[in-house]
Amino acid sequence: MTYRFSGHQTFVFRHGWLEKGVRLIQQNPHGFLDDDVLIKLGVGKNMVESIKYWCFQMQLLTDSAQAGELRLTPLAEKVFGDGRNQRGVDPFLEDDATLWLLHWSLMRNPTLSTWQLVFTRLNRPEFKKSELLYHIKQWVSGAAKVSDSSLLRDIECFVRNYAIQKKAKDKEENFDSPFLNLGLIQQTDEADLYRFNIGVKKSLPAELVGYSIIKMIEKRNTGLRVQNCLYDEDSPGQIFKLNEGALMDNVEELESKTRGAFHVDDTAGMVSIVYKGKSLLPVFADSLLDHYYSGTAVAK
Repeated sequence: MTYRFSGHQTFVFRHGWLEKGVRLIQQNPHGFLDDDVLIKLGVGKNMVESIKYWCFQMQLLTDSAQAGELRLTPLAEKVFGDGRNQRGVDPFLEDDATLWLLHWSLMRNPTLSTWQLVFTRLNRPEFKKSELLYHIKQWVSGAAKVSDSSLLRDIECFVRNYAIQKKAKDKEENFDSPFLNLGLIQQTDEADLYRFNIGVKKSLPAELVGYSIIKMIEKRNTGLRVQNCLYDEDSPGQIFKLNEGALMDNVEELESKTRGAFHVDDTAGMVSIVYKGKSLLPVFADSLLDHYYSGTAVAK
């Protein structure tokens, strides 16, 4: 298990940044090493590093076998296109569903940071930044050495990515993160107190909830109890902050859209979410996204 608590240069994920980073690598796998990269991206040096950081954290770019060379991930090609023949489904991030997909990918990054730790391990509806510092230090104790100052910068960046700041302290805070559209965290009237928005997410499509569940089933090679889909670290319940009612509404919608291939099974009082065709799990997961973006039939 590895951790990363730096690299964003305190900049939140900004509008247009992922598109710039992906387009740069589409044109040149060594693009971030070019002498004129600042001119190509139209930002300063620290922002270049931040763009690269966010592209990696959301699993859009990955290292190639050749030193210094980067390549697009399947997710990047899905959303932004491959720069050649394949067109992206939402290259300008105009659909909030794509932001949910990127948020999910950020939470599933195997290199853990404040983002995953808070969303998947905190298990409480409210928090203060000072409390996050304490909990993160406990979670990484003995596994990673990181200073309080680095953690505090990470926590501050995390909060500004997801919660609208009622009183911005500086001009930097006026640059909104696209993730604010998701409404996952809100600042309360009490000083430094933030609250997760747990429940129904109107802009979150059922297909993406199903996609996240299928990825869990694929990893475990078995059906999942409803409680797993609510409380496991890689679950839609934790990543999207859904309660049981919101989760089951999405599952019922998916059962209808997939004609029962994706369904709830209640055997001996144990309620599970299952998919009939295990051998086709990756195809089925991708077809759920295709169904949402293009209206094509869901593969079974």
